[in-house]
Amino acid sequence: MRPTKGVHLVVDGSRLPVPQPTYMDTGLNDGRMFFVVPREGKTYFGTTDTDYTGDYEHPRVEQEDVDYLLKVVNKRFPESHMTIDDIEASWAGLRPLINDNGSSDYNGGGANSGKVSDDSFAALIEVVNAYEDDQATRADVERAISKLETAHAEAGLSPSQVSRGSSLDQATDGLITLSGGKITDYRKMAAGALALIRRILVDRFNVDAPAVDSKKLQVSGGHFDPTNVEETMAFYIRIGVDAGLSEKEAQDLANRFGSNTSRVLTYAVDGPAPGLSLKETMSLRYSLNEEMTLTPVDYLLRRTNALLFHAETLAELKQPVVDEMAQTLGWDDSVKAQQLAALNAAIADSQLAYLKTAPAPVHPE
Repeated sequence: MRPTKGVHLVVDGSRLPVPQPTYMDTGLNDGRMFFVVPREGKTYFGTTDTDYTGDYEHPRVEQEDVDYLLKVVNKRFPESHMTIDDIEASWAGLRPLINDNGSSDYNGGGANSGKVSDDSFAALIEVVNAYEDDQATRADVERAISKLETAHAEAGLSPSQVSRGSSLDQATDGLITLSGGKITDYRKMAAGALALIRRILVDRFNVDAPAVDSKKLQVSGGHFDPTNVEETMAFYIRIGVDAGLSEKEAQDLANRFGSNTSRVLTYAVDGPAPGLSLKETMSLRYSLNEEMTLTPVDYLLRRTNALLFHAETLAELKQPVVDEMAQTLGWDDSVKAQQLAALNAAIADSQLAYLKTAPAPVHPE
């Protein structure tokens, strides 16, 4: 396994206005690509690709990550004059790459080092054109970007050249290990693992477990006609307004919860929690009671993305969120203090407080 770290930075949309997801080379002649994506009034850009040997549970954005991404964004958008002070939020993640997976034809194995394959390039252009014609969504574009295939030789590779292919192995004791790959390939990887498991069940236990086509299973919040999304969303926005929300608030809830919006709106019955709007109260109470949310970090980072894309709201939100969670989950003052401290630490990390307050590095002449 060869973990590599990827970093993304978030700025206000006014500092880096782009009408749609944009994908380009870095302009630094380093064989890497760079993307800029608008989302919820913000713009995020990335990513880095560096070998990582630190704490796997808490990868951190370092100064060199910020320096690299700012160098790229200012190279490609010279009028932006972006600095670290423009960064509102950030995140870092790890790629579980396999160092000796050169035979994979998914972003690895071949001689065209540093180049995008013709098929991948054509697929990307096709989905971007469809997006411009309102025939594809931003998510479709992001997916196409993530799935770009590149061909590299494996020996002596930089982190960006290591294969993104996955590996499925069964040990002599029966243990099945699925490793490597990319999050955008999770369905393909899972299908391969389940096919192996079904084969083992037949061969060793004479059990024929029927396959399920999960592409046709509707996920939570997705129980509506996929060919009639606009009308469905308009309905949920309308009932949100009827429940006392502004149209913008109702739209936010409908986009977040989909067909679960009706259930979310039932949490309006007791009115807003102290310090929270009715919209935030319904969202939080639903998340606590029906989505198994257990910590403020979980709610503000994973359930709502407020920590990443609405950083300006956190100062007002964090204490009321902790108070309402304490009321629902029965926390005493000690637990409340611990949860607030953990939330403050997560916010500080995301906002790069440890870098923004550090003395500027001294570079010798």
